[in-house]
Amino acid sequence: WCGPLGYQGSKAAMKLIARADVVLALGTRLGPFGTLPQHGLEYWPEDARIIQVDADAKMLGLVKRIDVGICGDAGAAASALGDRLAGRTLTCDGNRSEREASLAAEKAEWEAELDDWIEETDDFSIDMIKEAAAEEGSWMHPRQVLRELEKAMPARVMVSTDIGNINSVANSYLRFEEPRSFFAPMSWGNCGYALPTIIGAKKAADDRPAVAYAGDGAWAMSMVEVMTAVRHDIPVTAVVFHNRQWGAEKKNQVDFYGRRFVAGELDGGENWAEIAQAMGARGVRVDQLEEVGPTLTQAVDAQMNDRATTVIEVMTTKELGDPFRKDALRRPVRFLDHYAEYT
Repeated sequence: WCGPLGYQGSKAAMKLIARADVVLALGTRLGPFGTLPQHGLEYWPEDARIIQVDADAKMLGLVKRIDVGICGDAGAAASALGDRLAGRTLTCDGNRSEREASLAAEKAEWEAELDDWIEETDDFSIDMIKEAAAEEGSWMHPRQVLRELEKAMPARVMVSTDIGNINSVANSYLRFEEPRSFFAPMSWGNCGYALPTIIGAKKAADDRPAVAYAGDGAWAMSMVEVMTAVRHDIPVTAVVFHNRQWGAEKKNQVDFYGRRFVAGELDGGENWAEIAQAMGARGVRVDQLEEVGPTLTQAVDAQMNDRATTVIEVMTTKELGDPFRKDALRRPVRFLDHYAEYT
C-alpha cells in the first residue's frame, strides 16, 4: 500500500499509478477527490486500461473513461478475479522484485519529504507564521502536529476527518493496515461530520480505538454530540485544530479574491477543552509540539481502558495548504473602470 491518491494524498502513490498499464478500481467511482491533479502532478494514467468494479451500475464509466465495467460487489469480484488468476504465469511476475524496489524507494522519498515539510511556504502562510510569532501564546505548525499525531496512532485505529483545510492536509499523514479504518466526508462536503461519524464507528467496533479530526469551525457544528458519547458510554477521542478560521473558505479568498475575507474568522477566544469538560468529557489544550503525541496516547488509553471520551484541542497557526481544486475558481475580470482596482 502506497497511500491515498488525490486531494493532499501520497506523492508515492501518484507517481506509481502514473506508470500503470492496467488499473483495477474496486468499489470506487473514480471521483475528483481521488483523481484530480495534486502536488503539481498530473498522475492519472490516460493510456492505461481501466477496469472498474462497482455495485452501482450507474457509477461505471461515469467520471473516468473505462475499458471494462463490472457491476458487482467489490469483495466478491476481487475474490473471483483472484480465482481466475490463480496458477497463471503473469507478465508482471517477471519484474515483480524491480517494481517492489521502486515502490519502496518512492515511499521512502515521500516520507522524507514529509519529515522536512514542517510548514507551508506560500506567501499567506509565511505572513501568518510571522503573525503568530508576534502574538501571545504558542502556536504550532499544522503539518508538524499531523506528523506527531500520525506517529502516536495506535494499532487498528479508526479515524474520521471533517471537511476543512487542515483535515485535508491530514490525508498525507494517515496510515492504515486494515479495511474500514478511514471515514472521510469526500464529495459530500458535510461540515460537522467527523464526531458523529466516529461515534457510530465506535459503536459498531467497540474493540478498536476511534479518533476524530475536526477544525474549530466544523467542530462547533456538532460538538454537542460529545454529550451523546458520554451519556451512552461510547468513548471516543477527538482532536480539534484551533486555528481560529474557516480555513478552506479562506484559502479560496486568498487565492482568488486578493485576501478580501468575508466571514472567515473564528477568533472568539473559545476554549474547546473547557467546553468538553462541561459536557462530561475530558478536555486537554496542547500548545507544545512535544506534548501532542503523548496526549493522544493518554487519551486513547483512557478511551480503551477507562471508557473516557477526550477532546484534545491543539493550538495551530493560520497556515493554509492547497485548496481542493485550483481550477474551481478564477480571479474575477472587472469590466467597469470603477472596480478596476478590485482583484
